[in-house]
Amino acid sequence: MRHVLFLVIFLATGASSYSQQEWTLQKCISKAFENNIQIKQSELSLGLAHADKKQALGAALPSINASASHGYNFGQAIDPFTNTFATSQIRSNSFGANTSVTLFNGLQTYHSMKQSDVNVAARKADIEAMQNDVVLNVSSGYLAVLFNQEFVNIAKSTLSATQQQVDRVQKLVDAGQLPAGDLSDIQAQLAADQATLIGAQNNLDLGYLSLGQLLLLTEEETRSFQIQSPSPAQLEETTLSPNAEGAVSHAIGNFPQMESARLGVESAQLGLSIAKGGLSPRLSASYSYGTGYSGANMIPVGTPQEILIPVGFDPDTDELITATQDVYTDFQTKPFGDQLEGNTNSSLFFSLNIPIFNGWFTSTNIQRAEINLKNAAYNQESAELLLEQDVRRAYADAVASQKNFAAAEIAYNASVTAHDYAKVRFEEGVINFVDYNSAKVRMDNSQAEMLRNKYDFLFKVKIIEFYQGKVLTLR
Repeated sequence: MRHVLFLVIFLATGASSYSQQEWTLQKCISKAFENNIQIKQSELSLGLAHADKKQALGAALPSINASASHGYNFGQAIDPFTNTFATSQIRSNSFGANTSVTLFNGLQTYHSMKQSDVNVAARKADIEAMQNDVVLNVSSGYLAVLFNQEFVNIAKSTLSATQQQVDRVQKLVDAGQLPAGDLSDIQAQLAADQATLIGAQNNLDLGYLSLGQLLLLTEEETRSFQIQSPSPAQLEETTLSPNAEGAVSHAIGNFPQMESARLGVESAQLGLSIAKGGLSPRLSASYSYGTGYSGANMIPVGTPQEILIPVGFDPDTDELITATQDVYTDFQTKPFGDQLEGNTNSSLFFSLNIPIFNGWFTSTNIQRAEINLKNAAYNQESAELLLEQDVRRAYADAVASQKNFAAAEIAYNASVTAHDYAKVRFEEGVINFVDYNSAKVRMDNSQAEMLRNKYDFLFKVKIIEFYQGKVLTLR
């Protein structure tokens, strides 16, 4: 996690005590990492890449297989173990083991193992890129809640100030120093401020709802979900770098989408080597060992009888010549263990397969691999261009936001001065409530505009720092 956590501790406060229900940005992002479905799917893709890696390694190892059979023969057949005709029901068993290994296949196995390593690294980079997106989305939602919290605070402060004016005007009206119409005007403004507070609170609730949905919080977690606000001093530390070059350089050199694109090119190059390996002869070796049992394998038992058998004629006397021969009349099947020991056989083979023509299968595979390599190179180039454009656009947005914030701050300070002056004049009876309220509305609007620009600038600066690879902290 070299880059994805650069924004994780953004806005994490250094306060030593806070409510256990308050969530820092770091806690929000950790929860999003835990629950985000896209991240989980990316992790499944990584699991598949590991499975492919294991399979590629297994292809380089010898294969070992064992076999066994049990059967019965009916009718005339040649018994494989006695090599004689059998006409009755014969039971037979066979047992064997064999192993084979590819000795050379144009380095296809070697390149496949290297490609599987590259693909695992690429899937890890994809997970980091997905996590980066989650970081930015959660940070945006977190800042939106902070922004709406500030609006609620402003609305409460405005409502309180208006209530004080209502109380003051009520006393003046009761004393006969002001007409009742002035009280009606300020009471109408109080109702408008109450509506503003309700709207601000609704926006805050919606902000919490959106952030909670990003985190996929449970119902129980949602009920107690409150984020932790940074101190005003922490917000004032935000500064923008003088140019975008550092952010561009670091992002292109280190961001996971660039690593994934680079690994995509490397994987495609290995894919081309694998395809070209199909042109090479394939040398393999195999060895097998087996034994068996046959019910037709009989051995004599008991005492043999001697019989005379003719063997020829004497050439001189023309007399019949005989010899004695032992003849057994009782037989039994050779024991199972003795047959397994005596029927063993083994074989060793080497085979060479030379490709000559296979329906253009190899040539089309090479053509596809070359196209995939070019496409991967274009993807890498496109990823670099897109990332640079994103960084430069983010920096341009941050510069514009900085200018807007500065202008909004000047406008707000001026509106505060105008409001304070109008308030004094209103309380002295020099101007009516309509004129005073106009100054107050301008101050409230300028404060809201300044607040919006402040959080907009804050978030865009943090994006630039994110691209710069800084470990962001406000501790």
